[in-house]
Amino acid sequence: MKRRDFLKRSGMASGALLLPSFVQAAVRGTQPPAGRRVVFIRLQGGNDGLNTIIPYSQECYYQQRPQLAIPAAEVLPASGGWGFHPALEELMPVYERRQLLVLQQVGYPGTDQSHYHSGQIWRTGCCQGLEANHWLPASVPVADYGEQDFNLSLEDIARRIIQGDVTAVYHVSLDGFDTHQFQRVQHDPLLADYARGVRRLLQQLEENGQLDNTLVVTWSEFGRSLKENVRRGTDHGEANQVHIFGSRLKQWGIEACTLGDGHLPVRTDFRSLYATIAGRWLGTDSRLNGRFPAMAWL
Repeated sequence: MKRRDFLKRSGMASGALLLPSFVQAAVRGTQPPAGRRVVFIRLQGGNDGLNTIIPYSQECYYQQRPQLAIPAAEVLPASGGWGFHPALEELMPVYERRQLLVLQQVGYPGTDQSHYHSGQIWRTGCCQGLEANHWLPASVPVADYGEQDFNLSLEDIARRIIQGDVTAVYHVSLDGFDTHQFQRVQHDPLLADYARGVRRLLQQLEENGQLDNTLVVTWSEFGRSLKENVRRGTDHGEANQVHIFGSRLKQWGIEACTLGDGHLPVRTDFRSLYATIAGRWLGTDSRLNGRFPAMAWL
């Protein structure tokens, strides 16, 4: 889709997304510059975290994925026996600058393996997926780009942040991660698209003095099976990785994780992630504050 057509269809040409009036006013420049904000990126379909940030030093990974595993010689080494998929080369400089934290085994108890329901749970911070129980108060300005073009959405988000938009939370998604068959044919180019988009967004924010005030958080509704299937793909799983990008992280790197023989269970409830963002980054009340412990990376 051409940029002009995207802007027309999304309503961004005039700064009029389907947002509250005070957010639209901010886009028109009638509000003061914003403070901190979060850009949430959903890798829609259940991204295979183990073929994204890869445990290339663990033999179990290669035993469970004789066809699908990324050969150790192709992995971009990071630390602790973990490394990046070769398609994520654009993110290596970000990692080396200590602006990336990879959390492992993130999810929620009793993972719902419905894409829709699990997506709603992650979006709302409520295990029933209820908007009425959303993790953020209604006073926090939110912009949702839905399933619009990934790179154009990120471009527009960068523009709005640089122009002083008061929106505190942005949502954007990249679809195609439900890789039940011939996974690498789909997964490799998607990861490259993801890496380019994130690197470009971070560069634009840094060049315009906005990186210190922005977190970028990447999630997927659930992980995938440790073992490959007969179609050279993976099936729905449980826990997954979360990628957190920012220049003010107190912790960075790749969290340790040891693979078992079967599934990868949830170790960190994603609602602790949200409670941390709400209380320590956005400085706002959340129904999760006090119910889920804050984390030490902020």
